[in-house]
Amino acid sequence: MDQSQLTLLQTPQVRRRGRPPGARNKRSADLARWIEATFAGMTPGQQSAELAMVKPADLKKAKALARELGLIDIDLPPLMLAMAVKARQLAKALGCEPIAAWGMLAKERADLMAYVHQRQAPAADSKTKAPATVFLIPEGEAQVQELPGVDFTEDFQVLDTQVAPPKSHDEAQPLTP
Repeated sequence: MDQSQLTLLQTPQVRRRGRPPGARNKRSADLARWIEATFAGMTPGQQSAELAMVKPADLKKAKALARELGLIDIDLPPLMLAMAVKARQLAKALGCEPIAAWGMLAKERADLMAYVHQRQAPAADSKTKAPATVFLIPEGEAQVQELPGVDFTEDFQVLDTQVAPPKSHDEAQPLTP
């Protein structure tokens, strides 16, 4: 190893100000620990999942609970039946209509989806045209036909405009005594 490499290895790391990239804010971390400790050891996300999601035990008990709650069609697929039972139980506890309880549970599940499933990029609209290309050419520098990559068979318009006002020393504005 030569001297320059040895010097690089021995150079102490310069400390940056503030917290390192990716580190949590101390107050945020303290609040998260307090929430977990205070509310049954669960985060808000975990509580939302507990409320809205169906567990394997719910699937096993769904048919019997559906009969107790008086659900009409108990021949639904097990997951759907367990979700209907959960919505009916929530509606009974809150004193609301089952459809409103179903909506609440669906919203909780939708809010949790961002933590489990990555959002897809929006599909590109094939009907839209590409954005316009603008060339700014200083006066007398080039001809329009010399521009690279320009297809003159498409819509093409040359606008002869002045981008900035002339300077006081330009020929367009003669000097005044």
